[in-house]
Amino acid sequence: METISSGMQIRLVTEDRIGAIADLADSISGSGFNIEGISVSTSGGKAFFCLVTDSNSKVRRLLEEKGYGPEEEEVLILSLENRPGALLKVAQKLRDEGIDVKSLYGTTSGEGNRTTLVLSSDKNEKAIEVLKFILSLSDWTTS
Repeated sequence: METISSGMQIRLVTEDRIGAIADLADSISGSGFNIEGISVSTSGGKAFFCLVTDSNSKVRRLLEEKGYGPEEEEVLILSLENRPGALLKVAQKLRDEGIDVKSLYGTTSGEGNRTTLVLSSDKNEKAIEVLKFILSLSDWTTS
């Protein structure tokens, strides 16, 4: 069953250096928290992290105490059947409704299983309404 919910992600910027991911992961998992989604990219000597954890508010406070300067941002979390065209249908519907996707990352667990997408947009509330509607249609995967 496809689902969509609103959630929060933690965003932070660090120096792009060897071990930055390991240090951040150690801070989080070493305190007993789980990283459920992560995206990391680098540019201009900086590393840009987006994280969803099992306890974002506690992890944000932990990272603040360690000097990371995290920020929280509302995101949409989609769980979809892992099949060709699932992302296409979501992206087309958001485009057709004039919703600008600002960030997107995801993971899959193999063919025939689930894929999880984390996205932020310029109109998250509208995106939830639109996507809940199309996901409720029994033929959304084929139309």
